[in-house]
Amino acid sequence: MVIKSEDISVIICNRNSLFYLKKSIPVYKNVNLKEIVVIDGNSDDGSVEYLKKQKVNFFSDEGKGLSYSRYMGVMKSKGNFIFMAGPDDICDVNFFNKLCLEFISSSYDAATILLKINQTKTYWDNCLNMWFGYIRKIGDSKVIGTPTLFKRNVFEKIKYNADTIGCDDTDISEQLNKNKYKIGVINVYCNQANNNKLVDIEKKFKLYGVSDANYYKYNRKRFNFLNLINTYLHPTKHLFNFLSYIFKKKEIKIVPFAFLVTFQRYVGLIKRIFV
Repeated sequence: MVIKSEDISVIICNRNSLFYLKKSIPVYKNVNLKEIVVIDGNSDDGSVEYLKKQKVNFFSDEGKGLSYSRYMGVMKSKGNFIFMAGPDDICDVNFFNKLCLEFISSSYDAATILLKINQTKTYWDNCLNMWFGYIRKIGDSKVIGTPTLFKRNVFEKIKYNADTIGCDDTDISEQLNKNKYKIGVINVYCNQANNNKLVDIEKKFKLYGVSDANYYKYNRKRFNFLNLINTYLHPTKHLFNFLSYIFKKKEIKIVPFAFLVTFQRYVGLIKRIFV
């Protein structure tokens, strides 16, 4: 079996991420892909106007949320392989050439990609690189993230569920495992948008917290009180594990970042859990 970039549909779910789209879309357009499909979540920052100017195929999710956007992206795309990406994932020709080779040799049905900001400009860029190294390890995994390359045929048995409202990666991973699909992380680095600022970090990790809350609420009927406690403890567990990783790497300057992102994650979690 051989995969070429022209077999791949790139799906980007976007909401008010014009800053990142301006970095990623021009790079994707230089790759011989099956297509680029953007699902937009009622952006009001000029994203839609930019996509029109770039002549990129896009659709509106009518404000139904990220999980529905991904479901819609699968339905609207045509490639034999689906690359589910974020607006800040910047992937060039060399990336896709390596991705195709690594994916075939891995025998995975869905494979998540490693992340790295190649040209760091800010303190926050360096912190994110440390975080990326902490959260993703090459090899078999029970959970996938973004970006991920899927074989299209897996969506004959699984689907993104709009009711997950932001915890779609966890839900889709559980579906993949239940259906005995092989998933993992492969040795390919996806360049991330640089020049991140404090506001970008706050936004990103608040959404992590929202996702934690949504996962609990989505499964509330089968979860018990212990699951609720574990949901509240989840960011703290990450904090201690991340701090251990930081100390092993002797990157003490990253410590404030670890506490900041934990706080922001709790902000998102607590605000969402009671809504």
